[in-house]
Amino acid sequence: MNVRNSTDPRPALTGVYIHLPYCDVKCAYCDFYSLAKRHIPDSFWREYSERLVEDLAMQFETLLEDVPRPVLASVFFGGGTPSKAPPYLFEKILQKLQETFSSSLNTIEVSAEANPESLTPEVAKDWKSLGVNRVSVGMQSLDKEVLHYLGRLFNPKAYSEVFSILQDAKFTNINADFITGVPGQSVQSTLDDIEFALKRSVSHLSLYQLTVEDGTLLKSRIRRGLRPSLDDAMQVKQMQRAAEFLRERGFHRYEISNFAKPGTQCRHNLLYWTNRPYLGLGVSAHTFTGTRRFFHARSLDAYLSKATKQTQDTLARPQDAFLNLLRLTKKVHPSRLLAYVPPHEKERVLKEIEDAVAKGYWQREGALLRPTRRGLRFSDALIFALWNAASVP
Repeated sequence: MNVRNSTDPRPALTGVYIHLPYCDVKCAYCDFYSLAKRHIPDSFWREYSERLVEDLAMQFETLLEDVPRPVLASVFFGGGTPSKAPPYLFEKILQKLQETFSSSLNTIEVSAEANPESLTPEVAKDWKSLGVNRVSVGMQSLDKEVLHYLGRLFNPKAYSEVFSILQDAKFTNINADFITGVPGQSVQSTLDDIEFALKRSVSHLSLYQLTVEDGTLLKSRIRRGLRPSLDDAMQVKQMQRAAEFLRERGFHRYEISNFAKPGTQCRHNLLYWTNRPYLGLGVSAHTFTGTRRFFHARSLDAYLSKATKQTQDTLARPQDAFLNLLRLTKKVHPSRLLAYVPPHEKERVLKEIEDAVAKGYWQREGALLRPTRRGLRFSDALIFALWNAASVP
């Protein structure tokens, strides 16, 4: 990739995440900061966009303390449901980002999340004209029983039309998000979901195994016996078959939960997983300068008050960063993992790496390690063992 206006031979590729907090409903499984409201007054979006601009200016100054030559590589509008926000917010933020960063890649990846119910032809065309070049559609499933378990809205007409809307607007880099491992969901149901998206020419697919997070409505419902608990064995079976299904159709599994056709990996998420710097704008958003981590409080009122700044995460440790590297399927040198581990913990981590090779979770390719299909199948156990070895006080 070519770099514009940079004299640094090793520029620090940097991402920017923008959190837009409103959804039509709050899904039962979701632990992201979001607020359910169908109709948002324009006055809110104007106030919020101004606050985002101020947030950017402050955070960029902090970034420069640790990254003297940041290069804008990706922008990601997430939420919440960004497709509920007006086009002028996208235009304003993208313009300010170009003015703020003196260097950027010639082609910046600009992603936006959308739900089928709120992605209209007008929204898609506006996004395309403003520079959005990648759209991630939150499908989760087309199985009504699965969606009912998840507490998710379902409009069959919107689900059947959403990809046509994007293609009519000339989008070619399209991701579909699905969830697997839902109680009552079959392997065939998961494959039917994937096949639906592939027939509509998606170039990227994210398949997340359902996790039940503390503080969610789903957690409460399971605890009260209103919903069945998850079946770990079925989750593994579904993911294993789905990965085979996607591989047979030319999709490369480049991260535990992400599959892509050649050249369509999500650059923004790769910045996260390879521990590159990124700014997090908006309520509850997190920032990483490459050295320090910061976060905004999970309160829209606090964020809009303009009296609060991001708080530095003093509990973050260097070894936390290697968890991201363990999620990737590419080859890695053990020294790269050990670079995030304190000296007195390196021996324990090396032992766990040898144990992982012996169990068939990793295979050696010269001095490098590559996760095997077995390792991906039992990735949670592998990550848990390595993280514990790197985190013993």
